[in-house]
Amino acid sequence: MKSKLILFLLTINFLLFNCQPHKKIYLDQNFTDALYDNKVDLNKNGYFEENELLNVTKLDLTQKNITNILGIEDFKNLKELILNRNYISDFSPLNKLEKLEVLGISQNQNSKEIDLSKIKNLKTLYGAMSNLNDIKLNNQIQLLYLGDNNFISFDASEYINLESLNLDGCKNLTKVNISNNPKVYQLYFYGTAIKELNISNNKNIKTMYVEPNVKLIKSSDQTEIKPSQSVIQK
Repeated sequence: MKSKLILFLLTINFLLFNCQPHKKIYLDQNFTDALYDNKVDLNKNGYFEENELLNVTKLDLTQKNITNILGIEDFKNLKELILNRNYISDFSPLNKLEKLEVLGISQNQNSKEIDLSKIKNLKTLYGAMSNLNDIKLNNQIQLLYLGDNNFISFDASEYINLESLNLDGCKNLTKVNISNNPKVYQLYFYGTAIKELNISNNKNIKTMYVEPNVKLIKSSDQTEIKPSQSVIQK
């Protein structure tokens, strides 16, 4: 009888322990503090509970001195995440955020090479001034703002849904491939080293900023488009 009572008490203790909210511990204390600043802990009990994490669809973690975002994958319903002005070099945890649509990583100058190709629903990326020389994305991307980076060449041909591409201020950039981007209507390549640009397959261009001396390769129905710093309206 005594052994049964002990077993019963142990079972109750186990169940009570596992019913307690699980406190998430993240490697980067600045990351954790930023989550508190964003009021993720809704009931203010000092814990990040699963239902609280799943309730978050938008996070702004701008300029929080974050270096490590391991644990961001717990926010499975995130649709918008802003990480601008931090010190993040490893963005791989973001690839587990299947619902993410808008991402800001501008001015994370430890980046260089980033692979975000597994974020299947990503539509908009802000990544200016991040010392990037290579980036991989999924083919659902629509808006790319990657100015003032270190790209030498940029191949956008796999991004068939791309609508706007901003590479302003990429001083080392000499070549851009937009041959397979029929939806593109905005191009920003001012302040680059591009000398020649083929836009013959880009029939929907409405706005284009390029250096005046850039040679444009055009189709016969694009005669009105000229290299300019001005907005071109069709």
